[in-house]
Amino acid sequence: MLNFKSFLIEATNLVPSELKKPASGGPNAGMNRTEILANKIRKQEPLTLAKGGEFLVTDTQSALASIEQFKKDGKAFKMFGKNGAEISSSDLLKTPEFGGGAGAGGGTENTAIGESAQCVWMAAMLDIGHAMPIESFTDDVLTKAFSKVSVGKTSLKEILEIDDSWKTSSYLIAQYAIQNGIIEKGMTFHRDDTLMKSIYAAKDIAFKNNDLRPLTHDKWNPGDIWVADSDFNISELSTQTVEGINDDILDLYLAKRLVGISLKKVGKAVKGEEKNVERPPETDDHKYVEGRIKALARGEWYTTKANYIIYDEGQLDLRDNSAFGTHKVEIKGKGARAGGAAWGVIVDAAKRIYRKNLPKTSDIKKEANLIANGDAAAITKFTQMLQTIDKTISEEDVKEKLQTIGRNPAIWIHGKLGGLYVLNLIADGGIKANQFITQLINYAGSATSESSAYIILKEK
Repeated sequence: MLNFKSFLIEATNLVPSELKKPASGGPNAGMNRTEILANKIRKQEPLTLAKGGEFLVTDTQSALASIEQFKKDGKAFKMFGKNGAEISSSDLLKTPEFGGGAGAGGGTENTAIGESAQCVWMAAMLDIGHAMPIESFTDDVLTKAFSKVSVGKTSLKEILEIDDSWKTSSYLIAQYAIQNGIIEKGMTFHRDDTLMKSIYAAKDIAFKNNDLRPLTHDKWNPGDIWVADSDFNISELSTQTVEGINDDILDLYLAKRLVGISLKKVGKAVKGEEKNVERPPETDDHKYVEGRIKALARGEWYTTKANYIIYDEGQLDLRDNSAFGTHKVEIKGKGARAGGAAWGVIVDAAKRIYRKNLPKTSDIKKEANLIANGDAAAITKFTQMLQTIDKTISEEDVKEKLQTIGRNPAIWIHGKLGGLYVLNLIADGGIKANQFITQLINYAGSATSESSAYIILKEK
């Protein structure tokens, strides 16, 4: 078995086992690494070496022939530069263009590997001590720790093959978690296993028992991994009410018997940030300013199918996801996009705060088609909804402008109409409008009043 240092070389160099794979991420994701290499050689681009520096292949014909041979036998080959200089293909660094240098890789599968690896490193560090240097965490140590974690379908081989930057991140986070009493001996580590799934299933039951639409898992608690005391039992979570299960999650969190941990890759130092540890959780309160049916900078109501909510710290953009698709809000705070909330969340907020039901997407589509086909009652209603925001708009003006929309007016009208229902709901402003937009904004940041306690471990 390879020791730690030799494994790092294997993991970051384009050894044959790596060169024969397609790029798992980066700008050339999915492309064969042999083709990426051949293209660089053809274009006379320098190759990056794992030991540092670059190498320019001057014998292009020989190198390209060697790549073709590699496709048949899978053996490392030599490439030649100026003055007889030579390198092996295994000397090359797996840079981002080959799908390296981007952590555990891209996509859901690689996210699972990185998070599962963190479980193993935490268990390993509790075994041998947090003061041990990173070189102490050999494959043997990590293999032993793997038997003590539960990480779904992620294999030991995948965990051992994370690159050195993710090993560093896993090491630093595990060390911080131990030093700050977040984890300790006797705890178990979970990702995508029965325990973790049971926690979120209990959440769904609690929301349904309150006749509420369940928050998505990551909005209720974005724990990438869960750490539990060895005697924790899922029956300790009350499912009668949302408040009850959140109280239990908080009690268990404070007692360090069940901890949801959100992970961010680190390179130098770690800091922890607790979320929703107050009763009830602290959330930012926002104030509704106005609704708009046209962009702030330019245009008129008929030049955009989006609608806008202006609040004290930013703007919510109301738009549809696709042609006749569901609507959503995109939250923009302090000039930067800060997440979003789907139509189901908007509908749920309307029901909670206004005790009113917003229409289903299918009903909005039907109404849009009526307007597009010239139905008088539907056009009158559409005009009145626009007039709620801008009293200067006339029905004749609406009819005229609808003729200029384009080849698929129903699709455009559908996009505009969904947002108008929201603007009309909150147009009077006041406390309820403030509560409504606060619900949406805090949902986007996993900080709604229905969210539960967790901790984020991230770069300091």
